[in-house]
Amino acid sequence: MIQRIIVALRIGGVAFLAAGCSASGVSTPLPNSAATASGLTSLAVPGKDRVRIREFSDLPQYSDYYGPSAITSANGSLWVTDDIDQDFGENVVVQLTTSGKMTNAFYYSGPISEGASFRDIVQGSDGNFWIADSYNAQIVKMTPQGSFTNFPLPSYSFPDSIVSGPGKALWFAVQPGAGAAIGRLTVKGRFTLYPVTVTPQDIAVGSDGALWFTAPYNNAIGRVTTDGKFTEYTKGISTGADPYSIAPGPDGALWFTEALGGRIARITTHGKVTEYSKGITPTEEPADLTAGPDGAMWFTEFESYGSYQIRASKIGRIATNGKVHEYSRGINPKAEPTTITPGPDGNMWFVESSADETGRLSL
Repeated sequence: MIQRIIVALRIGGVAFLAAGCSASGVSTPLPNSAATASGLTSLAVPGKDRVRIREFSDLPQYSDYYGPSAITSANGSLWVTDDIDQDFGENVVVQLTTSGKMTNAFYYSGPISEGASFRDIVQGSDGNFWIADSYNAQIVKMTPQGSFTNFPLPSYSFPDSIVSGPGKALWFAVQPGAGAAIGRLTVKGRFTLYPVTVTPQDIAVGSDGALWFTAPYNNAIGRVTTDGKFTEYTKGISTGADPYSIAPGPDGALWFTEALGGRIARITTHGKVTEYSKGITPTEEPADLTAGPDGAMWFTEFESYGSYQIRASKIGRIATNGKVHEYSRGINPKAEPTTITPGPDGNMWFVESSADETGRLSL
């Protein structure tokens, strides 16, 4: 486990892996047939003079040790996992209003004195929050009132990302410990692990009802059905691309970031990959992405150098036809925006892992 908070996050592995990346310059338009078949067109692009980005610092502060790792929207609020080096305090889940104010801070000491490492958070079908705790090889349930319950994995492995998916269950990516797998957890606490032959990172539910995930170390995208059938896709992904974060798009496809390629890519549920780089600053490293309320995909990106230092931070938007716009006005260049989500107010919200802040992009 890397102790520096900005690295030991769900998206922090990008900073660890992405030094010296450059874009290939490859840009392929979305096939007209796919765009027509979906019947989708992204809404008008918000101009740079209209987009407003504001940063909020109402998170627990303790020198440089706290760093938010994930954000989700539920119950009219934003919920943020804020990690800290276990030598300096406890991890915390923070509830924020859409004005950026902290209403609750729920501290978690962990099952042992060494603390925890919260990588991802999602609201389950039961209304509770479920958190991937990689340090303790467990999934943690938190009620909206802040009561925690631990669910240790049946074998010593490391959950890295989690999503609410088919069967009203939680599905999560397991980094190798006892073995790489895609995990399923019912809200009653029953585990099932489906072994895979690649190392999964981020996970999403596809329009086909299967679980799709990135495998950066294998330069691949993986797919697992709900009964555990595994398929690996590599064709169309540039060598050394480092697929990192994945999310379902409004067009029925899955979209993913390529951290070392400076690209955003799209994969259909039949496995066809299209990569896009035009409009993305070549030195930027795309991190997380999600579908926005405007029919486009929104992503975070930053530039790292030296010992994981950050000197450029942006929010990007890619339409379903592959056209990219970037926004940086209002962001601290050293902020390191990582996880991003649509908020209950119709705006895009993200966490700044190096600045220990949240950000809001008003559409």
